[in-house]
Amino acid sequence: MKKILLTLLALFLSFSLTACGSDEEKEENKGGEKTSEVETDEGENNNSVEDVAEKIKLYSDDTKMVFKNGNTQLVYYYSGDKITAYHAYIDYETAALANLALSTIEENDTAIAKAYTNGRYLVVEYAESEYENTTVKEIRALYSYLEQIQEK
Repeated sequence: MKKILLTLLALFLSFSLTACGSDEEKEENKGGEKTSEVETDEGENNNSVEDVAEKIKLYSDDTKMVFKNGNTQLVYYYSGDKITAYHAYIDYETAALANLALSTIEENDTAIAKAYTNGRYLVVEYAESEYENTTVKEIRALYSYLEQIQEK
């Protein structure tokens, strides 16, 4: 579990830093012409409106537990007390950033069975070896400090 959380944290931090660097480079590449923050924000909003995909709404029910951890939703699928699948949905705000994040995932990472994008989300499906010996009770105890997303 710690390996998975550390991997997600490392991915999030690396992409956060990459995204910040990209904004700075954009400002520098405008021929030395400085724009105000308001103009920059408006320009980014106008350009990204088309790129922003709809938010995925995941809720805990009798087949899955959904935990929110910052911009990530951790989803554990289960049957009875047995975990049957574990996915992470990482919200990158735009499809372009989600695709960039996908391109940095190492293909030989044995913890990840499959990774793909769904609009603005990077979806990571973890290998069975990452959750096969974990019970529903253990997951609830492990993530008790996180908000569990339930339909209102």
